[in-house]
Amino acid sequence: MAMTEPKNEPLPPISTKLEDNINYLNELLGVGQGPGHSWDIMAKSFNFSKLNMMSYVLNGYFLTMNVVLILDDLEKRIQTFVTENESYTLHDLMNYLNTNVAFVQVQPVTKMEDVVRFILSGPMVTFVDGYDAALLIDTRIYPMRSIQEPEIERVVRGPRDGFTETMLMNTALIRRRLREPSLRAELMQVGLRSKTDVSLMYLEDVANPDTVKTIRERLESIQTDIVAMAEQSVTELIGNVKWNPYPIVRYTERPDVAATALVEGHVVIVVDTSPEVIIAPITFFQLLQHPEEYHQYPSVGTYRRWTMLIAAFITIFLPGLFLLVNFHSELVPKQLAFFKADRTDPLPLWLELIVAEVAIDILRLAVMTSPLTLASMVSIMAAIIFGQFVSQIHLLQPEVLVYMAFVMVAQFSLTSYDLASANQLSRLFILVCTQLGFAFHLRAVGFGVAVFIWLVYVMTRKSFGIPYFWPLMPFKWKNGMDNVLLRKPFTTIHGRPGVLRPKIQKRDG
Repeated sequence: MAMTEPKNEPLPPISTKLEDNINYLNELLGVGQGPGHSWDIMAKSFNFSKLNMMSYVLNGYFLTMNVVLILDDLEKRIQTFVTENESYTLHDLMNYLNTNVAFVQVQPVTKMEDVVRFILSGPMVTFVDGYDAALLIDTRIYPMRSIQEPEIERVVRGPRDGFTETMLMNTALIRRRLREPSLRAELMQVGLRSKTDVSLMYLEDVANPDTVKTIRERLESIQTDIVAMAEQSVTELIGNVKWNPYPIVRYTERPDVAATALVEGHVVIVVDTSPEVIIAPITFFQLLQHPEEYHQYPSVGTYRRWTMLIAAFITIFLPGLFLLVNFHSELVPKQLAFFKADRTDPLPLWLELIVAEVAIDILRLAVMTSPLTLASMVSIMAAIIFGQFVSQIHLLQPEVLVYMAFVMVAQFSLTSYDLASANQLSRLFILVCTQLGFAFHLRAVGFGVAVFIWLVYVMTRKSFGIPYFWPLMPFKWKNGMDNVLLRKPFTTIHGRPGVLRPKIQKRDG
């Protein structure tokens, strides 16, 4: 992402001369007509009781009727004030309007920096000749789609509402589930040019203050032109991600998941224009939890949790283990004969596994990027080619197709798409190391070394100072590993993850 030096030129103060403010803002914002001007920034001048005024508002963020009502109400309030007061100052008038204009959010703005930010954010800003401040009236209506069911974290039973691209709506969905006075939602803007709204949410009496401070400072220190990729851009900028493939935060489209994370002591970051919120810090095993587990009875939820754990490790180790078994097929007992690939093809087995991996990824991308009207046709064509002709022409063995398809299904079953993608890179690494071990006549050493390197790598990662492989390393059973292996009944959940170092360890009820 391109980095630029921040603009250090200070904006001038608001002038008492209306003409000076108009000339400056029209030049800065490109208000006007013709080349070099913006059509969507509206400037409306008007006069009430010999008071000259100018209002700025961004087209697309308001209803025309709302603006008409505002202007009508302003005129009535000014006339009432002038009639009731024979002598007054503009400061008296503005104080009167601040408290009597019949709209929810009315406030004075005293800095030109704030004026520009508010104009570009949607509220109507009004200047009065002779007054060195502006009047802000907020009647914004953000462009947004309706609330829909989450695309990824679907459940058979449970709420169907998911986050949208509007930050205001997303924070409201969280507060609907968490009507807690200590819930804080700090607003800030990131991006030197985009000025993207970001809300930092946490429970003040639960979340670790050091974690909150760290994340807040990293958000405030972001130095980039634009946060175009929303939640992903913010994560990389505050998390020092670099080339680490494993996600250090969790993305969720579900308000119930975000509210639960807040109660546990996590911090939630809501980025405007994104239908996903960021949960931080996070661990490897927390990424494997699915909301469906908590919409089933504890015994069923525990079974589903075990299934998810098995699927996660299948996506990492199965191809390398399959290759290792075929290197030593003479040691495979009859009961595990399905692990053996009996056919000899032109391509070596390890290369067939990689070809299958890449081919399935190409198919997945083709389905994702194809228009909906063509996606079904692409899937059918790929199924025919992969299901029949690839094996017949001896490009890939049937066993390779079966095992790689099984791995892909296990990968798609994971809740976290980012974790699934990281596991894919890990299994390719293990696959290559297994082949190198065989090439250098080291038998199973290549697979063992690869698994050891993977374990060391994951165990040494951290998410905002939190050990990534907790509670397995460092090991903790109570309120740790027991919550990984078991979906406990709600009546027995009394603690919070100790690794988060929450202010209050015990949960109520």
